[in-house]
Amino acid sequence: MELQVKVRIVPPEKEILNDETGLVVKGSDILNQMRINNMWKNDKQGKYASAMFDGQTFKFRLGEEMVLPITVAKHLRRMSAVCVGSDKLNGPLMPFLELGETYDPMRPVPVKVESATTCPICHVEQESFPALMRHQMKEHSDLFKEKEVVAEPKKKIVWDAPKKEGSTTTDEVWEGQ
Repeated sequence: MELQVKVRIVPPEKEILNDETGLVVKGSDILNQMRINNMWKNDKQGKYASAMFDGQTFKFRLGEEMVLPITVAKHLRRMSAVCVGSDKLNGPLMPFLELGETYDPMRPVPVKVESATTCPICHVEQESFPALMRHQMKEHSDLFKEKEVVAEPKKKIVWDAPKKEGSTTTDEVWEGQ
């Protein structure tokens, strides 16, 4: 059975460090940008933001959590990217969904799952692939250095083959046939 995870909209008081820019983005900034981008919709239950996976729309509301399979949750989080900040074209992309506790349905205890951006050496979450690469080159550079390879001396190639006494190349061809 697949792991389950709680998915919710980022709360306004949460602060998220963006490793690519080095700036701290608040949850309230993300929610405000969602308002500016007209991403909020209304139905009879109230205001919600939606994300789509495999042709199905999932509605998320502030203060509510949804328990989903982990693969669906990761795709929904990826699809919830919002360009936050003054640079509307190249600003940092921040997801408006966050993943909470992870559960194995067969076990009652929460399980910690490492994401693809977790350093495989020291198991520290880096949040993005560029940040992971910078972390590995800075903290674990000694593991990535190439070892010196000692080359063996090359064998000398004799280009002129030994000839029989008194023969020519045409004689050798006719004798071989």
